Amino acid sequence: MTSGSGSRPTSADVARLAGVSRATVSYVLNGKDGHRVSEATRDKVLAAVRTLDYAPNAAARTLRAGHGDVVLMPLPSLPLSPPIDANIQHLDRELAERGLRLLLHGDRSGAGAAGVRSFAELRPAAVLLDAHRCTPSAVRLLTGAGAVVLAIGKPRSVRVPYLPMDSVAVARLATRYLLDRGHRRLACLVPGPPLVPLSEPRFAAVAGLAADAGVPVERVDCHMDVDSLRPAVARWRGSARRRPTAVYAYNDEFALLLIEALRGAGLRVPGDIAVIGSGSFPMGAVLRPTLTTTHIPAGQIARAQASTVRRLLDGEPLNHEEMAAAMQPVLTVRESA
Repeated sequence: MTSGSGSRPTSADVARLAGVSRATVSYVLNGKDGHRVSEATRDKVLAAVRTLDYAPNAAARTLRAGHGDVVLMPLPSLPLSPPIDANIQHLDRELAERGLRLLLHGDRSGAGAAGVRSFAELRPAAVLLDAHRCTPSAVRLLTGAGAVVLAIGKPRSVRVPYLPMDSVAVARLATRYLLDRGHRRLACLVPGPPLVPLSEPRFAAVAGLAADAGVPVERVDCHMDVDSLRPAVARWRGSARRRPTAVYAYNDEFALLLIEALRGAGLRVPGDIAVIGSGSFPMGAVLRPTLTTTHIPAGQIARAQASTVRRLLDGEPLNHEEMAAAMQPVLTVRESA
């Protein structure tokens, strides 16, 4: 059903059908302070909204209020994965609990002012922006459009509030676990493009910790297919004395690929080689052997992101202890290591 004029329904149409004022409709839909309505009145308004298929004009509401409730987040430059997807779902819920809405933007790589201009045009209340995209010109444009900017990771060239994301913390935790378990020959999978921005720093973290312990690390460059792992697996099968006793596999997807390659070569996990990943992918808890993994809980990250945005919008001081605690990885020990 639509309004009598045949155009899109308005708040006036909702008010007319519900038998209330437009101010009451506004309160029910927007939760404005200083107004109280009974549950019966609220139910009438919501019933009218459903009957008319009414959708409030977010842009007009933003103009009236001087600010919006939209938190914009561009898609990450890396391919979507279960941990990223989980973070998005948790973030959507956490923001909603704080009266905010998440808007994902499809631009993965735009840089500088030109790269964020389309964000500013949407007039969001806040923008969650990867640190490498927080250039001075980009931040000036966004803040000039009235948006709060929260960087994911510490930017190099501009001072803005940021969440201290440590993309290699999961690799360090995995390496410490393997060293503490007594492993003295390690290998590390290093995926190629487009994962290089994460895989190279993770390898450096593994190699650094292992070097401090006097433990060699074999680098295994690879891709998302079993064939790229077979040359290394063949070497390990041919020499028990030279094969690593444990492998850090960059993430759980590569760990599962590696386990398949090892199984195909007749090597046992963890009997011949222990394997540990990162990310806590769901399949890692199901397939055999179940996968030991490190990860930063998506719910913790999302809660820190949402609460930090809310504090910034409300002009409150940031809770740095909460932010730091949310970024600490955890270890889940299962059968593979």
